Amino acid sequence: MDDTDYFSDYIQKLKNACPLPDESAGHAIASMLIGHRMGLFDRAVAQGDKALKLLGETEHVPGVVSRAVMIVRSDALHKVPAQVTIKSSFDWEGKDPSHDDKRNITGDDREYTFDEESLQWLVVSLPEEKEDIRDVYMLDTALALLYGVAVCSSPMDEQAMEEHLYDYLIQRIGLYRE
Repeated sequence: MDDTDYFSDYIQKLKNACPLPDESAGHAIASMLIGHRMGLFDRAVAQGDKALKLLGETEHVPGVVSRAVMIVRSDALHKVPAQVTIKSSFDWEGKDPSHDDKRNITGDDREYTFDEESLQWLVVSLPEEKEDIRDVYMLDTALALLYGVAVCSSPMDEQAMEEHLYDYLIQRIGLYRE
């Protein structure tokens, strides 16, 4: 099975087996992913915050979805200083919410990694020989999971997601399936 078919089967699995958020949370996730992919990291942070709030109001969605949002949001937050575009996320008071770093990492990063319970919802497992790229793997699998969740729960975002993320994610999945 090639990577495209594998990813399509994965998305179908999510649609059939994973409890999905409502359309507004799906849209916030899609907006976060597109912002992240386009280098609008401050927007990705703001949409990640919105998605986390909406997911927190939903009981049936697995915690792995919120964890994936936290992983992508954290990555975006660390990339905001390098953002080359004009800041895109300001609130009504003119403040940039992406400068409010809620993540204070000590030595414990378990909140920003997937645990054993999460594995059933991830697109690929990390091969033991690739353990040195664990952080990249966490981001790649978070992006793939959230892509599937957003496409399934917010159909209006499917075309934009496909245009900006689909080919990229197929390439990333291929790296772990070799």
